[in-house]
Amino acid sequence: MIFYKLNEESDFNLLCEFIKPHKMGQEIMSKKTKTHFIFIKDISCSAANILKQDSLRVGAELVTNKDIISCCKENTNALLLANEEQILKLIQKEKKQDFKLKNLALFLQSHFSNSNTNLKSPRLMAIININEDSFNADSRVSEKAFEKRLISFLELKPEFIDIGAVSSRPGSLYCGEKEEFKRLKNCLDLIYKKNYYKESNFSLDSFNEYCLEYALNKGFNLINDITGLKNENLAKLAQNYKASYCLMHMQNDPLTMQENPYYNDLISEINDFFGEKLEILAKYKIKEVILDVGIGFGKSPVHNMLLIKHLGHFLHFNKPLLIGASRKSVINAYFKSEVKERLAGTLYLHLQAFKNGANIIRVHDLYEHKQMFALNLAMGELIL
Repeated sequence: MIFYKLNEESDFNLLCEFIKPHKMGQEIMSKKTKTHFIFIKDISCSAANILKQDSLRVGAELVTNKDIISCCKENTNALLLANEEQILKLIQKEKKQDFKLKNLALFLQSHFSNSNTNLKSPRLMAIININEDSFNADSRVSEKAFEKRLISFLELKPEFIDIGAVSSRPGSLYCGEKEEFKRLKNCLDLIYKKNYYKESNFSLDSFNEYCLEYALNKGFNLINDITGLKNENLAKLAQNYKASYCLMHMQNDPLTMQENPYYNDLISEINDFFGEKLEILAKYKIKEVILDVGIGFGKSPVHNMLLIKHLGHFLHFNKPLLIGASRKSVINAYFKSEVKERLAGTLYLHLQAFKNGANIIRVHDLYEHKQMFALNLAMGELIL
């Protein structure tokens, strides 16, 4: 016999090609290959004890406060450790329980029945800014240089190209509809006239109705709304033009968002925000809604890191997740650097975001991201 210590992230199904187990057995065992951590905040003593017993019955485990068994604490926090097979069994058990455990069953069910996991590679969104004040100077192009930059990106075949004409950096002031449209018009006309819009999905990073509708009439098919649906007319536009819609969380607006805001419960508050806004968007029957937690938009460096680390939480909405951390100040907070020096940090954060559930990565450095994710894909396909 020969023995190998394999990487824990090895693809189980690829390994099975060497072993050739029965297909049914392979499907059953695939649900046992990863332990999931489900953090439960403020669970009652009664619910914790019921869940503890149910977890043990299916082979899972619930970590609770040491005093919970005697009900010395009214509420506590808990950590459920379970593989997918065990979670599926728990869902059925908790559906029949009281003490709000039915809510846990619904959360688990939504998490383990969505279609936005197990991607081989993310979709990439390349950024082109037609303005002079975006925080990354290298992303800016003049109208004269726009087509050359666009062609260089299209040659790399990104799934999206995001055009912007106004800055959303902290402290920035909106230039106004007239100025934004002046910056955009000729470039949007060019995209339409030369059929570039047929080579990728074009989005406009804007909250201005007039500019967005003009873009949608020029072949664009995604509204990238950083305001978090402050204006429902943007949703109506998406509905009327059968366009997709990106919903981003931001505190206040670029001019007033705080650098180090206070959140009582960061993930829960953003989760509630998405839940509330998705209820509004549902009535418009939009083609595709994309969720963006808004890295850097009114969040501290710690907040940004936590959102990337625990991004998988938001998969329960069964919507594509977008992350845009490209060259942002969160990198500088952990390693002093100017914007032009943050490529390595960007690549790291975006790789982690993809591993944690991001479907779309918004990037300034398209070539470098294509290269990184090509290698990540190749590594994942290696077996022995």
